[in-house]
Amino acid sequence: MKTPVLETERLILRSFKMEDVKDVFEGWESDSDVAKYMTWTSHNDINKTIDWLKFEINQIEKEDWYRFALIEKETGQLIGTGLIYYIHEELCWSIAYNLAKKYWGNGYTIEAMKEILIFAKEELGIKEIIGGYAKENQASENVMRKLGFRYEKDIPYECNNGTVIREGKLHRLNL
Repeated sequence: MKTPVLETERLILRSFKMEDVKDVFEGWESDSDVAKYMTWTSHNDINKTIDWLKFEINQIEKEDWYRFALIEKETGQLIGTGLIYYIHEELCWSIAYNLAKKYWGNGYTIEAMKEILIFAKEELGIKEIIGGYAKENQASENVMRKLGFRYEKDIPYECNNGTVIREGKLHRLNL
């Protein structure tokens, strides 16, 4: 199934397109604060963001990868991303998300991920999904808790393309 367009009270969730490159690069990919607890490293070159967008655009038609650009309705601004994807090695679905720092603390991630989880349950028939984060990342813990995820176990959590290994937590949600 092609990544659909979803809508919440304040957001439009859609597939990424190449015209998003500047907003993605300036919004979060070049921000080391946003990347601090992410599996990826921040981009110091917009060409890395172009490559990332090409990858994401190639995933739009796939049935195991649903990446959404989060667009603030009021301004039309691209503010972040939400993702559900299938981890073949683990035989389970997982979530991921990040937001431009300017938009932190406004509930956008929870709002977007709630809608993505409804899509996962109702359209894809997913019954269970996991999410992991670095223990120090209190904001991610709050998002998981507010979405209804429950702590399962401690895990190693790789950040910055595996160059930093942190203590992490794995949570699970039954949809």
